[in-house]
Amino acid sequence: MKTLIVAVAALAVAGAAQAQTKPAAARPMDPATLQSAAAIVAQLNIKAKLQTQMAGSIAQMKSGAVIRAMLAQQPGFIPAYQANKAKFDPVLAKAGAIQAEIAQGVVNQNLNSVVTAATQAYARQFTKAELDAILAFYRTPAGQALMRKEPAVAAAIGQATGQLIGAKIDAAMQANAKRLGAALAPLSSNAQQAKTP
Repeated sequence: MKTLIVAVAALAVAGAAQAQTKPAAARPMDPATLQSAAAIVAQLNIKAKLQTQMAGSIAQMKSGAVIRAMLAQQPGFIPAYQANKAKFDPVLAKAGAIQAEIAQGVVNQNLNSVVTAATQAYARQFTKAELDAILAFYRTPAGQALMRKEPAVAAAIGQATGQLIGAKIDAAMQANAKRLGAALAPLSSNAQQAKTP
């Protein structure tokens, strides 16, 4: 589900960025530029990559893990679940299968539209000459190596970010728990005042 949310958020950010770049969006998209953009999208294998990402998210839904994580936010769910996993797991798996079926239907109906949007985004942002040069690069040995190795590089960057920043932010938050608690204290006293008759 996290991957699905990330993908949807990326599309929303791309849409917002596109709306803010009026000169590029105003450029008419001629068929030759769209054809070059479509070749880039095909070369980058965007459709298959999206299908793989969505399949992972849908598999998590189908297992019941996504709905269990959603319900874990509800007070009392975790103790009830831990006390009776044998009863909860089949129900969560059934609800998860429904979630997965719904999500798969949405993906099936809209994936080609996302690929079209990606093609249009390339056509708006680049000229035909630029697209052809990018495509030519991707077809060179260096371009092929870039496409092949980019996922490993992205994974390494993500891991380094988690280790060098994410974990340290968590530790820093714990070290400053008193300071954060003091900043939130007025909310606690307001809540208690509201309860007092």
